[in-house]
Amino acid sequence: MEDHGADAEHKLTEERLALLSVLQELTVAALDLLDPDRSADDFLDRVAERLGCMVALWLQSDAWGQVGLLGASGLSTASRQLPLPERPEADLPYPELASPGLVHWSVPINDAGPPSSVLLLYFDREPSLPRQYRGMVDRLCGVLRTALIHRRLFARTLDSERALQHERDFSSAVLDTARALVIVLDPEGRIVRFNRACQEMTGYSFEELRGAHFWTRLQPPEEAARVKRNFAVLAAGQGHEQYESHWMTRTGERRLISWSSNVLRGESGTIEYVIGTGIDITEHRRTEQERDQTFQREQQARARAEEQERRSALLAEASGLLTSSLAPKDALRSVAALTVRRFADWCAVDLLDGSPSPQRITEARSEALRATALARMHCALPDLEAAHGPGRVLRVGEPEFFPEGGASLSLGCVRDGQDLAEVVEFPSWISVPLLARAHALGALTLARMEGGGRYGQADFDLAQELARRAAMALDNARLYQQAQMAIGLRDEFLSIASHELKTPVTSLQLSVQGLMRLGRTGALRTAPVETVTHSLEVIERQAKRMAKLVNTLLDVSRIHAGRLELEFEEVDLAALVRDVAARFAPELATSGTRLQLHADRAMPGVWDRSRLDQIFTNLLSNAIKYGEGRPIEVRVEGDSVMARLEVRDQGIGIPAERHARIFRPFERAVSSRHYGGLGLGLHIVNQLVERMGGSVQVASEAGHGATFTVELPRRGPHASPAAEPPAHAGP
Repeated sequence: MEDHGADAEHKLTEERLALLSVLQELTVAALDLLDPDRSADDFLDRVAERLGCMVALWLQSDAWGQVGLLGASGLSTASRQLPLPERPEADLPYPELASPGLVHWSVPINDAGPPSSVLLLYFDREPSLPRQYRGMVDRLCGVLRTALIHRRLFARTLDSERALQHERDFSSAVLDTARALVIVLDPEGRIVRFNRACQEMTGYSFEELRGAHFWTRLQPPEEAARVKRNFAVLAAGQGHEQYESHWMTRTGERRLISWSSNVLRGESGTIEYVIGTGIDITEHRRTEQERDQTFQREQQARARAEEQERRSALLAEASGLLTSSLAPKDALRSVAALTVRRFADWCAVDLLDGSPSPQRITEARSEALRATALARMHCALPDLEAAHGPGRVLRVGEPEFFPEGGASLSLGCVRDGQDLAEVVEFPSWISVPLLARAHALGALTLARMEGGGRYGQADFDLAQELARRAAMALDNARLYQQAQMAIGLRDEFLSIASHELKTPVTSLQLSVQGLMRLGRTGALRTAPVETVTHSLEVIERQAKRMAKLVNTLLDVSRIHAGRLELEFEEVDLAALVRDVAARFAPELATSGTRLQLHADRAMPGVWDRSRLDQIFTNLLSNAIKYGEGRPIEVRVEGDSVMARLEVRDQGIGIPAERHARIFRPFERAVSSRHYGGLGLGLHIVNQLVERMGGSVQVASEAGHGATFTVELPRRGPHASPAAEPPAHAGP
């Protein structure tokens, strides 16, 4: 009995060991199902083999009740394609299960609701398995339940990873295909992501910039600090979501980027990433700037055209005022009034009339200037010695332009104050000369007060054009006046010339008629010699007088035509003066004039003898004519360079204001009704002296006689200053 019991115990132990071995083997096979990619068929084949099943099935229904074959053993490929019923407990359509007498075990793998699984084992007969195998199968189903749960979890994990990778691939594709610039930064500003558009625009690859602070590699140095501050504010969650900044490309080109930034926060609320989306607006901004510049140019061109139209209208109106009047001063006053209405706050016109100081013919002020209570403002006449201002313009004939002020004192405007005079400052002013034939006739000065704007180059050009037209009108008016005076002088000259010629012609005719009458009556042969001689002397004297008048007119004509020729030779001025004085002895005796001659020392020089004779003859004739019979003093002196001839009378004299005029043609210091002559003698003297390189001056006062001084270079007009004087020249 003990042996029988021992055998039974041994047998039971072997069965348990076999059961454990099978359970271990099937458990290991079940654990392989943790991999979603492993098929359940291998596991069922192992189950069918160990349990002796003809068919082993693993059915699973989903959440919607649909039944599916998870794995099978003992089914053909065709059977596997057959549709399953909607409920797992219904009859299955597989032909392999049609054999009669099949015994099947149905073991649920999980019963916690859908999805549910069931393990179906089919035996061709009642299985001859120990009873413990049924419990083993139940335990195996528990293992399968655990494996299935882990299989599902692992499948979900794989699906999540695949979905995440797909999402990453999709995001990467979207970023790389996006035309916008996308850059992802960590909270410290280091580059985490850099899409393809950024790479193409900058020329840098993502690997080159990964981990670098974007402001150190992509920003211009002058913008790096500002961008870094803006990023710090953004990373702190305080705004600055949109801004513009420049990026530097690899080649050094600047690109203007418009950024829109946002932050990505983690579960704790801290900022994990800063995402910047940008658009390259360089070309757009350049186009805008070009459009703005074009618009500004159009506006400027329109403003210039309008300003030019206003200037043209001003010039046209000023020209009308200048040409409509033969009184230039009145016209200039009207132009000054017009100017302060449209172009200036203060305008002055100063003219040169030959006096030591200029004449201010008008001074106009605008309404704005008068409204500032400047009734006590006084402006002095220009100082011709001033370094700036109208005085200098009048002196040198060059304009002055002060667009930003300066030299305000040169305008000479002051305002009377309680204690002292206050200088009136003009921030901008222009002074231009009135030029005619390269001579300054006057000056036009314009000034603007504070708030009236600064003068520009166009204003300066307008002032010059206005001055040019004013000068032309002024010159034309003066030419008209001179023409009128010339006509008057011409008429007077014709009257004088006809009178001067009529006198000798009449005397000549009377003498000739007297001789002819004696000849017709036959009394000429018996007439006294004295009578005939006297008539012939009268004829000769009047003929010489007429010849002198004609030669004088011819000389003037030659001088003005530039055809007067001089023949230079060595001449002793003192000897020539003594000869001419001897020739004038009869005339001096007739007029009762005593001549005091100081020409004892020789004064040789290179001159034209006949013209030198003519010069002294004209001066001595004038002295006799206007000397009223009082003594005349003639003096010849000089040095090694210049010879000096001085003729002094004690006659009626010449007023100081007529000194310059007596050397002009047909001009005279006294009325022609009291003194004869053509008024050409001194003009010829002046022209001849100038052509010999010398000068003639007059010193005289009305009623105190006159002194004419002629200075001539002894070496001739074209000699070098170093040339030697004539060998026998006096000291």
